[in-house]
Amino acid sequence: MSSTETNGSGGVQPSQIFTATVAKPMTPKIVEPETPLGTGPDGIRLGSATDNTTDNTTAATTTEKQEQKETHPPATSTSTDAAAAATPKPNPPSAQLVPLTYYPLETQATLNRNLRRVTGKPYAKYFHTALHIYSDATEAIRSPMPQSGYLAPRQASKLLDRGHHAHENGWMELEDGGAYVASRTRFGRDVTGEMIRWWFWWHSLESERYALWFPHCHTRVVLASGAADRARLEDRSVPHVRKWLGVTHRVTEHIGAKELSVHLRFVDPALYGLPWDKLQAAGYEAAVCAEVRDGWEPRLKIGDFVHLWRRDPVTDELELRSRYWFGNEVRLDLPFGFKIPLDLPARLLGIKKMRAGASLAYEHFIHDQTEFTNLASFLPALYADWKAGKL
Repeated sequence: MSSTETNGSGGVQPSQIFTATVAKPMTPKIVEPETPLGTGPDGIRLGSATDNTTDNTTAATTTEKQEQKETHPPATSTSTDAAAAATPKPNPPSAQLVPLTYYPLETQATLNRNLRRVTGKPYAKYFHTALHIYSDATEAIRSPMPQSGYLAPRQASKLLDRGHHAHENGWMELEDGGAYVASRTRFGRDVTGEMIRWWFWWHSLESERYALWFPHCHTRVVLASGAADRARLEDRSVPHVRKWLGVTHRVTEHIGAKELSVHLRFVDPALYGLPWDKLQAAGYEAAVCAEVRDGWEPRLKIGDFVHLWRRDPVTDELELRSRYWFGNEVRLDLPFGFKIPLDLPARLLGIKKMRAGASLAYEHFIHDQTEFTNLASFLPALYADWKAGKL
């Protein structure tokens, strides 16, 4: 496999290929749920340690006057496996950046389209056609992690422990056909939690901005909840967190060979046992968590993810620890709080394995490593341009 090159005329000659099933965008109108209470960054009320974080009943999100300073499990798994997954380990050894050489065909076509679209944009210089991942990620790509590496959603609070888990990088198919991904990426010393919170609303205003994140794979992003959210995003007086927490993005992207559309409903980390006060005490500077919902039917929940950025007190390096659970607690949300559980039929009918399974886990691990390593490479400079009014 060879890396992507840019020819003299500005066109791109990528080297390797994804295949895709193109989804026609159709965004149903949805009502955004509210989020739990507690104190988080930007003065936003988020879940606290005293909240009942196992109850998905949510309360209104409010802004405090005083601003804070920015600073399924597998059926074969056992309690021993869970303990092994969450046992703190020493810091992983240092790794080196290596060129990404996996560029499926459909993603090469997407790269060329995105390159034309970003031409003339004030942020076009951050559109990188040659991408990299870290060498320790390449080792995890080669084979699935053992069952003992699985961390169930109900055990996500183990991410508050010091050190690292035995399997910070890896992917696997669960026995019920679902998919699990653990991914650790490096953000260096210059990226801050404020930049992360800014990015998660700023990129949603234009699909071209979204394409910066992964030029070969990111196709489209829209605000599923409409013009009211867009107006809030363009208001610089609104704190960063309020611009995406409780909001839903509909994204279209290549995951391996397929082009998929999903709704991402951004929720309070406390719903996963990760209240902001405990995250902050554990050294985390930012947290972005979401329910993954079907691209055509946003009421259909099909998965979850957590992204947690933690500062190393010794090296001052920021790291991102991500966990994805695809096919987790599948359900259909109806009006007036009614929920129809679909987890069992999705398993028995083989839908989880068909829609997730080892293939999605494998491809999503590569995708996550690539997009976040790339984001870390340009985020400080891009954010500085925004602060200076250049964007």
